[in-house]
Amino acid sequence: MFEIWSKDLTKIYEKGERAFEAVSKINLCVEPGIHGFLGPNGAGKTTVINMLVGALSITYGEAEIREKKAGSVTARKLIGFLPQDPVLYKNMSGEKYLIYMGRLGGLKRKEAKRKAQELLQDFDLLGDRNKKLRKYSGGMRQKIALAGALIHDPEILILDEPTTNLDAVGRAVFIEKIKDLGKKKSIFVSSHVLSEIEQMCEDITIISMGKIILTDSIKNLKKKFLENVFILDTNMNEKLLEQIKQEEFVSNTWIDDRDGKIRIIPKDPVKLRETMSKIIFENKAELYRFDQIELSLQNIFLKFV
Repeated sequence: MFEIWSKDLTKIYEKGERAFEAVSKINLCVEPGIHGFLGPNGAGKTTVINMLVGALSITYGEAEIREKKAGSVTARKLIGFLPQDPVLYKNMSGEKYLIYMGRLGGLKRKEAKRKAQELLQDFDLLGDRNKKLRKYSGGMRQKIALAGALIHDPEILILDEPTTNLDAVGRAVFIEKIKDLGKKKSIFVSSHVLSEIEQMCEDITIISMGKIILTDSIKNLKKKFLENVFILDTNMNEKLLEQIKQEEFVSNTWIDDRDGKIRIIPKDPVKLRETMSKIIFENKAELYRFDQIELSLQNIFLKFV
């Protein structure tokens, strides 16, 4: 059973000559864990999410949340949803807002109040529980919106650009919170900030121009996209550099001015690995580092989009 599943999920706006296909034949198979949904602005991420949560009708195809039809009452009960720009009732206090969201989620008032106080404590907002939401900072509003998505104890969280309105400190705190929640719940998180997704997620789907172009684990992607550049660092880099230059299986090698470490581009990476241990041993060098450069998720993303 997949947490989120879709087949040929498609959204078309308008009809006839004005018809515009916002997303086309999206096929998702989201396993438990934290799954990143990536794409540039305008790629169709929010459109897909709105169809999954039932906020937008599906033109063609189908989607399910834990085998329940997307948009159905049963499916909605399984989801906690944080939209990109959450709209809050600004004249409500933080506590009243959470109680209200709990009641909407089917909780009895006493239970909603208990859960509200737990979440306020958990999100470090208990001291501001009686403050009107209009007086909350951007970070506090984002926290209370996430707490509102959690109050009915959903099994799956769907987050659309959750760190958009936060400063650097707020982003870091929020990312750690999402990672912690991911130990207990499945999370489907949309973002165009690649470094954040790399910190949070195990698996990713990349969407561009309304179509999926890649689905894989971050671990597998980094294995597939290793740069053909090795870094070597010892206590005698300049001496070893001259020796490495003489090896016929080395295409180019130099010391990088930024960090003083040796960069090696080999013709034969296997031969380089085999020979380097011999060179280090013969020179009685102290080895600090020898490995192949790994591409960041951002560089992998740019290769596809």
